Amino acid sequence: MSLADNRLISYEDLLKLREDTDDKVELIDSVVYMTPAPTPLHQKICFKAAQIMDGFVAGKGYQMLQGVNVRLYDEQKRKIGDVIPDISVFCQYEDLNVTFIDDIPTIIVEIVSPSTVYTDNIKKADLYKRAGVKEYWIIDPKSKLITVWNFNTDEQMIYSEIAHSYLFEGLNIELENLFT
Repeated sequence: MSLADNRLISYEDLLKLREDTDDKVELIDSVVYMTPAPTPLHQKICFKAAQIMDGFVAGKGYQMLQGVNVRLYDEQKRKIGDVIPDISVFCQYEDLNVTFIDDIPTIIVEIVSPSTVYTDNIKKADLYKRAGVKEYWIIDPKSKLITVWNFNTDEQMIYSEIAHSYLFEGLNIELENLFT
């Protein structure tokens, strides 16, 4: 849900908004988006997916993080987003002791809720692609499907049984285990 179309706000105003509400507050192309706190089902699915991804990246020099503040920039280094993805996988990252991360996640995972279907599938997909994210997973608990976008080739697959990463051979999620 968009709070205010085309409303330019400072980063300090964004942080203040986040302090003043229990809702998730994100900035995409200068538009503030607020969504309710996640449901228990959302969090359970996020935890299971994060466990699988963290288990895969462990020992490979990558970092999997949940619910961290990520700043995104376009090719001209203009800030185009300040988001809090459900899961981010970083192949290169600097310092984890920061308020926000400026590094580009290699993979971002979002768990869709009824109030975020449009934002996750359209707005965030476009934002992540422009920012240089290589792979985007959208987990839909309602349909029990996972959509995986490969932004390098503009390929997209929708999985109903086992979702596979385009980038990392062996990174798979069995949907039956995720949704039970």
